[in-house]
This record gives sequence, structure tokens and C-alpha cells, in this order.
Amino acid sequence: MLTVITFGLVAITPFFIYQYIELGVPSVSVAVVVTVLAGLANLAWARHKSDSRLGGWGATSVLFALLVFSNLQSGGFYDPNFGWLYVFPMLAALLVDARAGWVFTGLVLALTVAFWLAPEYGVVIPDRIPADQHAQQSLANRVSAVLVIGLILAAIQSQQGFARRLLGQSNQELQDEIERRARMQQQLIRTERAASMGNLAAGLAHEINNPLTYVIGNLDALKLEYEEGAENATPFEPEEAQRLVEEALEGAWRVADLVRDLNNFSRVDEAELRPVALAPAIEGASRLVANELRHRARLEVECDEALHVLGNQGRLQQVLLNLMMNAAQATAVGTAEENLVRVCARQDAEEVSITISDTGRGISPENAERIFEPFFTTRGADQGIGLGLFITRNIIKSMGGRIEVDSTPGEGSTFSISLPSGDVAAEPSASPRAEEVEEQRGAAPRAVRILAIDDEESVLVYLRRALAHHHVTTETKPLAAIERICEATDDVVLCDLMMPEMTGMDLHREVQRRRPDLAQRMLFMTAGILVEENRDFLATVAGRWIEKPIRIAQLERLIAERLQATEPAPGGGSPPGGIA
Repeated sequence: MLTVITFGLVAITPFFIYQYIELGVPSVSVAVVVTVLAGLANLAWARHKSDSRLGGWGATSVLFALLVFSNLQSGGFYDPNFGWLYVFPMLAALLVDARAGWVFTGLVLALTVAFWLAPEYGVVIPDRIPADQHAQQSLANRVSAVLVIGLILAAIQSQQGFARRLLGQSNQELQDEIERRARMQQQLIRTERAASMGNLAAGLAHEINNPLTYVIGNLDALKLEYEEGAENATPFEPEEAQRLVEEALEGAWRVADLVRDLNNFSRVDEAELRPVALAPAIEGASRLVANELRHRARLEVECDEALHVLGNQGRLQQVLLNLMMNAAQATAVGTAEENLVRVCARQDAEEVSITISDTGRGISPENAERIFEPFFTTRGADQGIGLGLFITRNIIKSMGGRIEVDSTPGEGSTFSISLPSGDVAAEPSASPRAEEVEEQRGAAPRAVRILAIDDEESVLVYLRRALAHHHVTTETKPLAAIERICEATDDVVLCDLMMPEMTGMDLHREVQRRRPDLAQRMLFMTAGILVEENRDFLATVAGRWIEKPIRIAQLERLIAERLQATEPAPGGGSPPGGIA
């Protein structure tokens, strides 16, 4: 469009030059040429500069001067096309801004009055065009009007282009600012999470060391019992020895559950929202804050196992931990029998409401209005920087929820959270908690060939022993394991995710490249999802990984599912390497 108008203006210019020379006013021809050049210059300016406002002032002024000059050459106020002057306020307002429109409106009004009053004061404006050529002059002026409209359209399009560029630049700056603020928000969340972990460190050590005490003690006692020549050995009856083993296992799984809670708490997949089971999240948060609560208040939890919210496991647990920690710290140490922290969750239409209440000191009205502000705290500098509740509110808002507080000084506080309800039919976690796993193996699956790959020899020894009813071979060198996998002699490959020589992810990619069909036989073990790359990879192999420490019943189910998934269609024979 802009190119067509530009070529049209250039092509029509000789016609104006010829017409006005024929009319005996060559000076008007010069004015037309100057006007066209000014218009083209404005278009070039607008095309290559970031701001065409100067060009708009210039083009409007030159056009204004052209028509004024034309009227001075053809009788002034009596020129039949004098009314074209009135286009300039609109042109100025469109091309420059409203103030320019007012300026040109004032100029047009002044010129109109001047031309109108000129004869009254003896000022004669000569008409240099012969009377018999007035019709030709009128035609030329009308074509001049077409020229003006063309320049207006071209200049408007230039301004629109500038406006679009400016809008695009503003949008990009806004997007950059939104991303910067999002990164800052995530950094604040991580900072607060780290601060929470620092505050919990002593309590976590207590929660880990307590079960480790009797885990190690029981195992030491059993070791002495079966160690030849050991002094102070205490003989155990079989039932007592079994009890010691069961206690040691129970303590070890307590530590494993606590580590899993910490892993959930430290997850950084902040943007992804999915249905999250609320009861395990509350239970995990209460385990992390157990030592802080134990000496201050009793904990009561009311939550249906079927409740799910739409959120993020780590962020939800951070919210619950922050509020439960605040509730605990609102009471004095040594008053556990007198105080109560209560967590209650209920389904409320399309939302799930969660209340966390305490019987502590409460919040004064003036502080209650500020508790969600960043860096506001009534505690000492060594007890936090005042980001906990600010981050808590932002996390809840990011998950589509809201939080409110109701507090009475001296009686306690209640924080009420509303979150969108999640799908109760959500896919279960790949690593259920100890109490969620059925301990009884039931009927053992058919014996198959299993290749286990791990850089820890002790893990491989455990797997050989635990899976003794299968034919298990082990490998500590991933590169050697690749060759074995590609020989297709194993039904299932169980591979550690993080190994020093080659990660399980790299090993999987290499097998996928060589034998895509055999890559489907692989299961993965992980001691912790430490980096985003791990998490992204495990998302692509959903249902094919297990978290350490490994529960054999769960591993057996994964093996059975993998065998079923990789078996050929009926009539296609048995899987390679299977043992009857």
C-alpha cells in the first residue's frame, strides 16, 4: 500500500507542474514539487526512524504552506478550493498529536479571518489565473486534493507502522519484565525454602538420629550375636532376633520417608500444576516440623484420604510447612499439653478448604494487616527475614487459590486456604510411601532374566539376594552393559539413573539409538531427583522408575508390568530370554 501511494505521487507530479505552468503560475508548480518531496521524505523518515512525529509536523506544515500559497495566487478567500485548508487540523491530529491539531485549527481560523477581512482594509490579493482558465484551475485544485489525501493516507500508514513497532517493543519489554519478576519470585521461593530448611535443621537431625540410634543398635547387637569369638555377645531367641530386625527396618523406613519428604519439599518444578493428594502432603509437612511441634503443642489432623487439590507437591508442602511452623512458634516451648495446632481439610463445592489453627498468642490487629507484606516480621533477625507469609500467599495465588487470616490476641490464629479441587482419579505417584505399599509379595511372578546396572556394588548384592527367584546378573560398568543389552539376552534391565561413568539417561539414549525395541525393557532406579534434566527424563518414562530405598514388592510389580508391556501379541512367541 505504501509503495503504491509513493509511486503514484511521483507519477502524478509532472501533471501538476505542467498544469500550473499552463495556468501562468509556475511558482505553484515549484510548491507542488516541494510538497511531494516533503511527503516522500516524511515516509522515508517514518520507515527508518523510531519516531515519525517530526516527519508528521514537517509534512503537515508543508502541505499547509502549499494550499495557503495556492490561495494567495488565485484570489485568496474567493478561491473555490479555499475550504481545503480545513483538512489540516484533522491531518495534524492524526499524524502528530492533538496539540498539533489545535495549533493548525488556530492557524486556519486566523487565515480565514485574514483573507475575509483583507478587502475591507484595502488589501488586494491578486488572482493571477485568467478568468477563462478558472475551470482548469478548479480541476487542478481538485487533483491537488487527491494528492493531499494520498499523502495523508501514506503518512497515516507510516504512523501506524511506527505505532506497531512501538507496541511490539513495549510488549517485549513487558514480557521481559514479567519474566524477570517470575524469576525473582522463584528465587524468593527458593530463598524462603532454604531458610525454612535452616530453621528445621536441628529438628530434622533429631528426627533422623532417633531412629538411626536403634537401627544401628539393633544391627550391632545382631552382628555380635553371629560374630565368632565376640565378647559380651547376647544370645537371641529367633523371635527376639526377628523383632530386632523388624524394629531396624521400621526405623530405616522412617528415615527413608523423611528423606522423601525433603525431596518433595525441595522440588523446583514450580510452573506445573497437577492433582496432588492432600493427606500425604499434610503428613509430610507434619513430619518435617514434628520436632518443633512436639515441645510446643499437640497436633490434630482431619483430612479425607480422597481429597486432591490442583497444585504442585513441593510448593503445597512449603505452604503447609510455613503455616504449621508459624502455628508452632506462636506457642511457648514446654506447653505442649496446653496448646493445640489443628489442620482441617474439607471439600467445598469446586474447592478444597484447608484451615490451620493454633491456640497461641495471636496477632494484633495492626500487625494482621501487614503479615503478608514482604520483609515484615515481629521476630528477631535470627528467626527469619519476613518472607514466609509473603511467599506463602504468592504460592497459593499461583495455584489459583486464596488465603485469609482470623486472629484474636491471646487466643490464637486461624489461617484459611482455598484451592481448586483436583481430580481424585489422578495417577498415583511412582514412589508411594512406606504405608502405601503392600508388604506381602503374594504369588511370585515367573522367573525372568534381569540385568541390574549400578555403580554401587552393595546395591547390586542386595538386588541379587532380594530377586533370587529370578536369574539376576549385575554390571557396574555402563559401557559394558550397553553391549549386553543390545544382545537381547535379558527380559528386563534395571538401571541406576546417576552413575559417574555414564548416566542412566545417556545409557538409555544409546540403547534407543541402536535398538529402540530393547530400550522399552528398561526400568530405572534413583536415589533422588536432583536436577531438572532428571525430572524431564523421568517424565518421559512414567511408570518405569522406582525411588531408592527400594521396596521389593513395588519393584516386582514394575517388573511384571514391563514384561506385560513388552510381550509380543498373541501368537508371536514368548519374549526373548524368558525362563520357563
